[in-house]
Amino acid sequence: MQTPRHVTIASEHSGGDFALWLRYISKWVGSTGHAFSESEVTQIMSDSNITPFQKAIFSQAITPGTPTNDYVIKLRQPQHTRVQEIERRLLAGEQVY
Repeated sequence: MQTPRHVTIASEHSGGDFALWLRYISKWVGSTGHAFSESEVTQIMSDSNITPFQKAIFSQAITPGTPTNDYVIKLRQPQHTRVQEIERRLLAGEQVY
């Protein structure tokens, strides 16, 4: 399991690069939940080295059902799985992002 310190290091490394920050977060968030305890989330959210913007994204990424959570989970899927999902949505007449 990753510690909140790893999140701090990732936030510093990604800086203002939104896409890189999401890629880091995707390592800790999956379809079955995230890798943090409630106390670790509290530590991360109070860390002064993590920007408010990064905290907001992190919060949304670990909240099941949010668009950011869905996006981060999709980052972990193999590319062929994502293509198959887009194809399924197209054939079903659903919205494709």
